[in-house]
Amino acid sequence: MESSSSRRDFLQRAGAAAGGVFALGSTPSAAAAAQTSSAAPGAPAGRLRALLERPGLVIAPEAYTVIAGKLAEARGFDAIYIGGNMMSMTYLGVPDWGVITTTDMVEIAGRIAREVSIPAIVDADQAGETSLNVYRTVQLYERAGIAALHIEDSRNPKKMETWAGPGGPTTTELQPVEQMRERLQAAVEARTVRDFVVIGRTVAEDPDTVIRRGVAFAQAGADIVMNSFTGMSAETINRIAREVPVPVLGIGVPKTHLAGTRMKVNIYPNIVSSAALALCDAIFRELKDNGEVSSRPPLAPELLGRITGANTYSELAKEWLSTPSR
Repeated sequence: MESSSSRRDFLQRAGAAAGGVFALGSTPSAAAAAQTSSAAPGAPAGRLRALLERPGLVIAPEAYTVIAGKLAEARGFDAIYIGGNMMSMTYLGVPDWGVITTTDMVEIAGRIAREVSIPAIVDADQAGETSLNVYRTVQLYERAGIAALHIEDSRNPKKMETWAGPGGPTTTELQPVEQMRERLQAAVEARTVRDFVVIGRTVAEDPDTVIRRGVAFAQAGADIVMNSFTGMSAETINRIAREVPVPVLGIGVPKTHLAGTRMKVNIYPNIVSSAALALCDAIFRELKDNGEVSSRPPLAPELLGRITGANTYSELAKEWLSTPSR
């Protein structure tokens, strides 16, 4: 019978092989790097910092499940995004009105972030009711293996003004700038991982307001300033990026606006989860109406096996099955 030390060596080798997703056509070195990331606190944040410092735009697609995150990594993306709207709708079945808690988001996003080697940018809503909550939230996100969180300036309870109904206000009331400065300062002070990225998000729609708040957020210590840039021209986005003294992050900014952009990060929330929900409903309706479901192509077995580490688990099973029982 093999010794416990040789079994331990085998498990360590197998763990290194399964520690990350092989990019399509890549070598096992990517998996070894992933294993290092899961073992080294702060490694995902360090990778995000490196991305922010290099030239070019960082594209972060939505990863609404672990498999989606692994697919994003396999397809060559450098980062993923995990949004609060997706977590609320997909995992809790509730609207994005701030119902989801920090505990919920840490558990959901951490489960995804820890299974990939590329960094995860994660929604934190307002990061809690007070700045004390913000302080604790940052440390929980760090421990979960998340690289960055964004804290927004909409007033609690979230979206109640936006959804006030007929005749009600159509825009969300913003937190006072000083309150956001305090929250962001608390977030920065809470960091135990030096590279952890703090993002200040303003939901303001007026470019001048975005600039004023972005400058204030940067002065408070935010590493990135985030805005949807909805309806803004490429020229306006670039003006904001010039006047805000830290990198800026946009939400699904159109490709036509990205040529020569000064924006640093573009995230794509809800591009997969919304379509997945629609597909789920279509399949259920088809089954209910017809009593059967037409065939749809699944994920290629070779790719699915690669991102789930099927070969590693197969080798582990063979090793254990070949060991005589006492």
